[in-house]
Amino acid sequence: MSIMRVDVGQNERAFVLVDEKPERYLVPGRYWLIHPFRKVRLVRVSTEQPRVQLDAALLALVPEADLQVIELGADERAILFHKGRPVRWLGRGLHQAWTVERLPSRELTPGAPTVRMERVDTSGVATAPLHDDVRALVPASDYTEATATEGTVVLRYVDGVLDAELPPGRHAAWTVARKVQLALIDLRERLLHVTGQEVMTKDRVTLRLNLSAAFRVSDARRLAVVSRAPDDVLYLAMQLAAREAVSERTLDELLASREAVAESLFTQVKDRASTVGLELLRFGIKDVVLPGEMKELLNRVIQAQKEAEANVIMRREETAATRSMAQTAKVLAENPLLVRLKELEAYKDLASKVGQVHLVLGEGAVPTLQLKSH
Repeated sequence: MSIMRVDVGQNERAFVLVDEKPERYLVPGRYWLIHPFRKVRLVRVSTEQPRVQLDAALLALVPEADLQVIELGADERAILFHKGRPVRWLGRGLHQAWTVERLPSRELTPGAPTVRMERVDTSGVATAPLHDDVRALVPASDYTEATATEGTVVLRYVDGVLDAELPPGRHAAWTVARKVQLALIDLRERLLHVTGQEVMTKDRVTLRLNLSAAFRVSDARRLAVVSRAPDDVLYLAMQLAAREAVSERTLDELLASREAVAESLFTQVKDRASTVGLELLRFGIKDVVLPGEMKELLNRVIQAQKEAEANVIMRREETAATRSMAQTAKVLAENPLLVRLKELEAYKDLASKVGQVHLVLGEGAVPTLQLKSH
């Protein structure tokens, strides 16, 4: 006769195998096993770790209250919770978890298990964003997420096809059953500069232009579908429009009608930008850079023009002064009394500026000098 004493601890369970066949499931406590003339073996399993993997024979002996079993399909996932906190993300397959640990309860009946597995349906695409503690457990192959701030949108692609344009906010999608991508598109105003663009005018003067454009995305769907690099399309449109506009004008015409040229360029570039989902807001020619020798020549021309204008003004003033002098001489010739008055005014001005008068008399002049006193 074979007698075996078995003690099962609080954090374990045991299975009795008789002749290698599972026959009994033991909870914590002391047991006496009596199996005469048979081979008895004890298999102990710890319950400290929630997850366990029992074969079908052992699993059949465990009551449902002690073990939760869940089988997940290809489009299903599960979350393993321990004391209300997510601790593991479970993929496809059969999963088992001990539920023997219970929460404290004031009632006579045991409390709820501290361990539970919650099934998640991942067969769809759109889903509510996961909490951060759950998201930290989910692999990128099962879940994707994007946040669009104000001024941006999210484009959702499903199996390579543009599926939806999503407004600002937090968006999430399952990537288990289908391939999903979330692309962020910025709708806010941006600037694009074309610097040092060499062009030739109609009169064969080579110069460099610096262009500037302000634009934004007006149609996110068209932007994503039509062009791979919309900024490059806009850049090329600015270059070609500038070449065409400058080649039709001489240098003087270009400098004289700079604003008109900018308006013409704006219209051409705006039409091209709209074909790729962009809206041109502003366009301008920042700088027109001339070659060194042309700049020096132009400065000389401007200097000569200014000197000529100055000479004209000086001649005009001299002519006016001469005309005034001639008029004065004519008046004096016709009125001798005015000449005498002018002389007296001159003497008066001279006398007011003289402090002392020295008389130098020649020989024999003293006897003829008579002084009169009043």
